[in-house]
Amino acid sequence: MNTLIETALGNPVVAKVLQLLGSLLAILMLAWLARRMQLGGDPRIDGADEARALAEDAICGFEAQDIVVDRARIGALARDGLGRVLLIRQHGSHFATRQLTSHAGVRLDGRFLTIATDDRRFGTVTLDLGDQAQVWAASLRRLGAAA
Repeated sequence: MNTLIETALGNPVVAKVLQLLGSLLAILMLAWLARRMQLGGDPRIDGADEARALAEDAICGFEAQDIVVDRARIGALARDGLGRVLLIRQHGSHFATRQLTSHAGVRLDGRFLTIATDDRRFGTVTLDLGDQAQVWAASLRRLGAAA
């Protein structure tokens, strides 16, 4: 039996097939482990309560009074009692937040609100806010124009 194994391992074709199978097994194990650890995925904002928690995590003491969540649940807007507005958006497997300081990058298109922040790395976000898009677009005009 040992002679048979030694002969098979000495064959370059068999060695390549075993290497391929070993690599495939390792990839499947890593994929299983990543899924088990809930890495990656497609995170969504489950509702106003989660958006409120994300806003509080971003700015300590931010107590959101008004919240609107995108219909696809990939982003949200939150406003506190001081009039500060936070834009929350999906960023990879997490969420990123930016405080809006100007209405200069805000564009309304029916039920869609497109927002470009001062931070180019954050990018432009288009939120499907339904009937709330016009309400939020009007309220964002109070932020003032960029200087």
